[in-house]
Amino acid sequence: MISKLFAQIKTLFPILIKLYTPIVILLFFVVFVSYKTGVSINDFMNDPAAIAKTNPFLGAVSNIGILFWCAAASICFFSFALLRNSSSRNNLTIFLLASGFLTTILLLDDLFLFHEENWNSREFLFPNVTFLSEKIFFISYLVIVLCYLTKFIRVILKTDFVLLLLAFLFFGISISIDFFNISLFDYAILEDGAKLFGIVSWFGYFSVICFKAIQQEMFQNYDSETRQGISNLNAE
Repeated sequence: MISKLFAQIKTLFPILIKLYTPIVILLFFVVFVSYKTGVSINDFMNDPAAIAKTNPFLGAVSNIGILFWCAAASICFFSFALLRNSSSRNNLTIFLLASGFLTTILLLDDLFLFHEENWNSREFLFPNVTFLSEKIFFISYLVIVLCYLTKFIRVILKTDFVLLLLAFLFFGISISIDFFNISLFDYAILEDGAKLFGIVSWFGYFSVICFKAIQQEMFQNYDSETRQGISNLNAE
């Protein structure tokens, strides 16, 4: 038992290093920021609702959106890792890698509120940087997304892109309500509700295309008899 345990540790040691090194760096970063800003380490480590002693459902819908962002990014990176050696899917794998990074950027912005003008992590950490307004962030994201679409439009058109189209539609509605200060019914349910629909559509799009790509790749790797057997099972 003990020998098996040490054998597993020896085998998994490179993975353990890759897994825990970012966490160690993160904790050192927390200590550094705490020292620089005067914010207690407890405030960085604990749940916001527990620190503020407020409703535990504070920001619940926003947190659900962040979970969907994270799931979408994970699916993109994981699928890239599975498909990157496939020569027939080179364009798709690059698209998935870029989509994973783009999703991560949007995730971090949503999580740490870099774009918000009234309160955000950017102003807290860098109080002397005043030129990065909310509009600058929106324009920067718009440029990034346009470059992304221009680069991968051919790949996107070969996929079931309706969900991606819906995602951009919902994001556009949410941004328009916020940007033009449109006050209809309940501001939060409209703006953040549209954003949540956009995030879920984004997640759905990459879930569908990654599932299909992995399924097709696995199918192509089977021999002819196995492929015929699977086809017969599907027909039944």
